[in-house]
Amino acid sequence: MELKTTRVRNTWRYATEEFKFKFIDEKYHTHSSLIVKPSHIKVLENTSTRTLKELKDYIINMYFFEENESVRIHNNAVARKRRAKRKAT
Repeated sequence: MELKTTRVRNTWRYATEEFKFKFIDEKYHTHSSLIVKPSHIKVLENTSTRTLKELKDYIINMYFFEENESVRIHNNAVARKRRAKRKAT
């Protein structure tokens, strides 16, 4: 399913044939260390057969999974360095 992105009233909105959603807060677009969770998403329209919870999980797994994994790896590496630095001093 192709995800289309549009900007409406200074808000990024994402849409497919079955649903439309946006982030709860626009600042999440600029966060480089954010792991997207269901609480970050607001579903604007749902014409699919999925429940709201299932849809949010689907959106995250389908469209944000790779980004979440790379952010998780980066965040863990930074935390490891910070802990090693504290332990060394």
